[in-house]
Amino acid sequence: MSRRFSLVGPGRVGSSLALALSRHGWTCDAIVAGANNGSGIRELRKRFPSSKIIRSLSSLGSDFDVLFLTVADGKIFATANELVKESGLAWEGKGVFHASGVVGVKALIGLKNSGALTGAFHPISPFASKFSPERAEGIFYDFYGDPRAVGIARRLASTLSSRLILPGSERERRLLHIASVIVSNFTVIGARAAENLLAGFVGPDDVGELIRGLLSSTANNLSNSTGGKSLTGPLARGDADVISSHLESLENKPLLLQLYRSSSLLGIDMMIREERDPNRRRNLKRIKKLLEE
Repeated sequence: MSRRFSLVGPGRVGSSLALALSRHGWTCDAIVAGANNGSGIRELRKRFPSSKIIRSLSSLGSDFDVLFLTVADGKIFATANELVKESGLAWEGKGVFHASGVVGVKALIGLKNSGALTGAFHPISPFASKFSPERAEGIFYDFYGDPRAVGIARRLASTLSSRLILPGSERERRLLHIASVIVSNFTVIGARAAENLLAGFVGPDDVGELIRGLLSSTANNLSNSTGGKSLTGPLARGDADVISSHLESLENKPLLLQLYRSSSLLGIDMMIREERDPNRRRNLKRIKKLLEE
């Protein structure tokens, strides 16, 4: 297999993945830009000077081994079917991968029936902006699809100095995606919620530095401890009085109170499973009842 690919949908994931592969010797033959305006087309031509920048699927040539379908999740099925009808290409043996973490591989059924090796090649990384190739490198990818395409997925991951996870089912793919959302988005939500709590009496520069310091310490705890041993503060100490005071202080902030209760309950359950001391287990169960009230 040569190292040529094309791309449909140069959004945040697509543009970053294409740039990363291009930097490592892969050739981007064509990019289907779709509804990009004039400035968007000019930017693509600047970033990919050797690639054909086209607007329609019917103009897509066949000079590629892998096609990345990095359109919005809700458009994958329709775009895949349009590719079969409009491109007029011979799909036998070509890899066609979408990059969604939750859309089923069946969304590519039309291409599969036309002979393509279909699958989902999903980067487990947040992409906050376009043209961020560093986000596509040195990360984890998961792949699920045609077993004959696993070798292509491995080669892509290797090119990007990344590791590949092979879920055994669509359900496992969804669980992996949920786990990723919890780590990425819920961390941001918690940090921003903490900033809002402090906004009235701590300066913005100090708030930012405080939050970043806590996140850094927390990441270090995760790296050096396992399970509930990574927890700190009143939960880890089993300090019911402090937790009770926290709940009281959040009574006028129902969403934060709900977040505090549910997160703490998950932590308590983790600690109860791991705790062998009967006295500490009894204390943790008392705190659990307090959080459930």
